[in-house]
Amino acid sequence: MKFWTRILVSAALCAVISCSQGKGSSGDSRSSESEATPTGFSITGTVTAAEFTAVDADTNDGGAPSSGNNDAESAQPLGNPSIAGGFVSAEGSGKAGQRFANGADREDWYRVSASAGQSINLHVHQFKQQSPAAVDLDLYLYSADDASNPVASSTGASASESISIPSTGDYLLRVVAQAGISNYTLKLDAGNNTAASPSVSQEFVPGELLIKWKSAPPAHWLQAAGLEPVRAAVANRVSAYRLTRADLAPIVADMEFLHLRASGALRHKLHTLAAVKKLQSAGLVEWVEPNYLYRSTLIPNDQHNHLQWHYRQVRLPQAWDITTGSADVIVAVLDTGVFSDHPDIRDKLVDGYDFISDATYAVDGDGIDSNPEDPGDKTLQNRSSWHGTHVSGTVGAATDNGTGVSGAGWKTRIMPLRVIGTSGGNSADVAQAVRYAAGLANDSGTVPARRADIINMSFGGAGRSQTLQTAIDDARAAGVIVVAAAGNDNSETQFYPAAMNGVIAVSATDYNRNKAPYSNFGSWVDLAAPGGNMGVDANGDGYGDGVISTHVNEGSGLAPAYSVLQGTSMASPHVAAVLALMKAVNRQLSPDDVDALLSQGKLTRDIGDAGRDKFFGMGLIDAFKAVEAASGPVTVPVLAAEPHSLNFGSTHATLEVDIKNIGADGARITGDAASAAKWIKAVEAVQTDTNGFGRYRISVSRAELADGAYSTDIRFPVEGSSDFALRANMKVGGSDNAGDAGYLYILLLKEGADGDGDGSAELQIVAQQAKAASEGSYSFHFTNVPAGEYLIAAGSDIDGDGFICGRGEACAMFPGRDFANPIALRTSLSGQDFVVDYDDDIDSGGQQLGPVQVLAPDPIRLRALP
Repeated sequence: MKFWTRILVSAALCAVISCSQGKGSSGDSRSSESEATPTGFSITGTVTAAEFTAVDADTNDGGAPSSGNNDAESAQPLGNPSIAGGFVSAEGSGKAGQRFANGADREDWYRVSASAGQSINLHVHQFKQQSPAAVDLDLYLYSADDASNPVASSTGASASESISIPSTGDYLLRVVAQAGISNYTLKLDAGNNTAASPSVSQEFVPGELLIKWKSAPPAHWLQAAGLEPVRAAVANRVSAYRLTRADLAPIVADMEFLHLRASGALRHKLHTLAAVKKLQSAGLVEWVEPNYLYRSTLIPNDQHNHLQWHYRQVRLPQAWDITTGSADVIVAVLDTGVFSDHPDIRDKLVDGYDFISDATYAVDGDGIDSNPEDPGDKTLQNRSSWHGTHVSGTVGAATDNGTGVSGAGWKTRIMPLRVIGTSGGNSADVAQAVRYAAGLANDSGTVPARRADIINMSFGGAGRSQTLQTAIDDARAAGVIVVAAAGNDNSETQFYPAAMNGVIAVSATDYNRNKAPYSNFGSWVDLAAPGGNMGVDANGDGYGDGVISTHVNEGSGLAPAYSVLQGTSMASPHVAAVLALMKAVNRQLSPDDVDALLSQGKLTRDIGDAGRDKFFGMGLIDAFKAVEAASGPVTVPVLAAEPHSLNFGSTHATLEVDIKNIGADGARITGDAASAAKWIKAVEAVQTDTNGFGRYRISVSRAELADGAYSTDIRFPVEGSSDFALRANMKVGGSDNAGDAGYLYILLLKEGADGDGDGSAELQIVAQQAKAASEGSYSFHFTNVPAGEYLIAAGSDIDGDGFICGRGEACAMFPGRDFANPIALRTSLSGQDFVVDYDDDIDSGGQQLGPVQVLAPDPIRLRALP
């Protein structure tokens, strides 16, 4: 029998089943049937809204209580964490009985207090994949005292929008219907972004777009859209365009109303994002994105002449007993360029290139050219950073020459590629440099005599560029290992390119092997290396615990020098240099081999929590272990998970994970995964191969658990390798936030005949009541009910379509989803209590919540009794 259904509720039903909707102050309605009539029994109970649930103050349900939240002044308070159902519309529905039949409900405003790194996720339930412009919702975040200038945004044309909280504080959150009509689910919880739309908070070049067309667009279309080519397409067909019209009227007209009071510079960025959305919706592009800016992660400091404690920390002297590197191994340093006249560097260079396309930022008189010389950027108190020169010295300064500093690779060669100018760099330029380093077609029209073996990127930003990701994918396919700095914001927010697929993300340690106070962290960090901390002098030499390397003195001219700096910028080249030593002993070492060795712990010492952790990844790079491990390709299976662990937090009931073998063939998952923790309720294979590797869905239950934090390992039995342990964490309670699932319709149901001849019995409504929450609870009392078997359904009608339990609406059915275990009514019953929640698992079609099953919208319409 098919009982997955949306449940019809309408005023017409009342005439059939003799019910009334008279509301008291609490919004309750009561059955009109007399309790004194001794013709049946009563059923009494309470529906409780799940903790942290909330609801939009003005849904489209014309029968529900309502109060406006349509501007900053009337912003609705939202708890933290929270999962809320809501409704917005860019137009009236035209349907009688709905609250917004004759006019739009274009926006909802919320007031939230949140911590840095938390995420706000919006799911658009009526989104149409085939026509993304038809139903389009956007998300904006503002500081609590400025509703004009958004600090973050998510304006994609997709089913999901997501914002990361930039810093701890109070905010205004704005949900906007850009087009169409939809209910939505809004989630505020730990960092778990579900979408990757560009944000106004990210740094990019205002007015510039990177576009990969599906086919060549007509010239008149480009002109009409205000797009002027500024960079010719290369082998990967990505082109850059400038938005040429000052007002951009054809592109942003229907979004301009949002930010009329925004500052000029911010409006230019918002217009750029509006253009991204329009092009995405037009269906002519494979992708379109802003031209992201990336900046050096340097934390500048004038200290210098420091001992190289950082090399001893990672056991480089021991590794040098095995190899001091090879002149056949090349590390491409994508950075500010290089001071080529430095005596510790000039004999270590191979030909490089300058990929800074904007002459204003390049300050060398032109755009891209074959000279990667660093002309200085004058950003540090009227001094230049010489960032690329410092990074290059760590990779491969001349060693054992009686002067200066040692390089981690005595013989390693350096390919300087200039991508960072006076105002940072952008993703288009970086992508071209990556392609050049890998010996692939690029904007320079040339390739190096021999490609690089390793790429180091000691810079980054918040924007995830598909253009750069594609270049990195191509470089890895060509055999290049890619390393990047994790960033210096002391944040768990993903930092790019370090957090991109296929990139080794490096966090920083201090002199005592603790996380450096500035270093970013998170599940996306792969390993750690010394970055220093100039705020202390733990080694007692009087210079502070920074990283010393090659630098430049600026006076009447430029002179070679040495300086002490700190940052993940300094950590990343340590890893690139160790990888170069590994390549010196094994020229066949591939990016996949390195990934496998890293996952096995063969490149690092574990200095944090046992196994992988968010501060150090797999641990501190160990040059001696790494060089030993590089003696040959990986010959055993190595299992890994993405994400590396599951964090259910306080609200998630299901999460998904990919289990894969990144080593040699010969392993397979041979049975059901298991955990000693009873709160792990199910491990379901969603999409797996013949060896059992692939995507799994994990479900948990918090029923009957005391408040607190819970952790366990889910063990997958593996043949041909050690069993794989996946860490899972969950929180119960910790908040007095009573839920509110909105205005609920509580229905008493019985099983009827097959009314439409499809072989399935119909559900019939015996009685219904409508309730508003009172301190998170909804009491119900059905009377005069004949003996029989029944179910109780409870749900909201947020979109006002006359059905409960649609996507994004609160819903539960008690005691189960069908009549396999119904309520057997032979005497009056009380205590028929259950919990109602939103369909948190958007794609699974329902989730188990203790004794209740969330419904999914599928095939049967309920009938009232005749």
